Amino acid sequence: MSISASSVGSSGAPPQPSSRSSITAAAATGKHQLKIDSYSLTTAVPRGTHIKSSNFQAAGYSWYINYFPNGCGRLLKRARGYVSLQLVLDGAAADGAVKAQFTLSLLNQTGQPAPETVRKSPVHKLAGGWWFYRFIKKEELERPFRGLLRDDGFTLQCEVVVLDRFRAVKTAPFVEVPPPDLQRHLGELLLSGEASDVTLQAGGVRFDAHRCVLAARSPVFKAELLGSMKEGTSNCDIHIEDMEPRVFKAVLQFMYTDALPEVEKKEEAAMSQHLLEAADRFNLQRLKLLCEDKLCGCIDTGSVVTTLVLAEQHSCQGLKEKCFEFLKSTGLNAVMATDGFNHLATSCPTVLEELMSKLTLH
Repeated sequence: MSISASSVGSSGAPPQPSSRSSITAAAATGKHQLKIDSYSLTTAVPRGTHIKSSNFQAAGYSWYINYFPNGCGRLLKRARGYVSLQLVLDGAAADGAVKAQFTLSLLNQTGQPAPETVRKSPVHKLAGGWWFYRFIKKEELERPFRGLLRDDGFTLQCEVVVLDRFRAVKTAPFVEVPPPDLQRHLGELLLSGEASDVTLQAGGVRFDAHRCVLAARSPVFKAELLGSMKEGTSNCDIHIEDMEPRVFKAVLQFMYTDALPEVEKKEEAAMSQHLLEAADRFNLQRLKLLCEDKLCGCIDTGSVVTTLVLAEQHSCQGLKEKCFEFLKSTGLNAVMATDGFNHLATSCPTVLEELMSKLTLH
């Protein structure tokens, strides 16, 4: 059902609407992707035991997913050998129930839902949770040729459709304006090297770039390339010392496109450390914060001390506090024997004093 309205002119010609709108009963939709890391470790939990995801917002409501690596619920025997899932509405709806439909699937290597894993619920009124007892057979998930399990992890996509909501919508416009694509064009300009007027060398590798882009993105390059001591506008060479070519290539890509290249999971922490140092060096604040945030999720017993030193050297307060929080929860015994701890004691004694003070208070 819909109620439509149009605006018309006052000429003698047949009235033609200059704009259109409608109030229609339509579905509110939302998608959420849940990454399951260390899948092989999750399978060690007892059968019928679940791991709860964090809450996420979709279609105007808050949800979470219970992940059962070894089957679940009343159909535990029938779910033997399967991964089970439960989508749960967190909190009560205003009218006591939500009329909804759910679609769960696993993403393949191209980031698209694998057709054989798509599971769709019927439309129903939900006051609690909806079960997918036999979501996927574990042996099917683990088959290498399926491409679903990568680096001991997989990604689950959940699409929620909530029905019977009235909302005002606009009719499709006569002219469809595409989204901005400046970053794509700048990325192509970097790759082609067309009209480049500066050459940068890192680790013996040459990179052609454009001084106006570098100067606009980095105050450090602005001073280097457009400073009062720079003569003329002819092509110039800049040597980037103490930086790997792959790291500087990623920095350039970020400066042109505001995005970073994909790296393998096992290299994320090391690459983020190198990029954080580069971001601080070239005063790229957004890149620095992106790397700081990434490193907050990579902290473990073997890396926490070196990460703490890095955070102190580059004034990353958030990362520093995350390291403190990790060490409060694990204690110092596990890290005191590492080379990183000795490095912390000699290079950043004030940080060690701060850490000891926090642990004492804790």
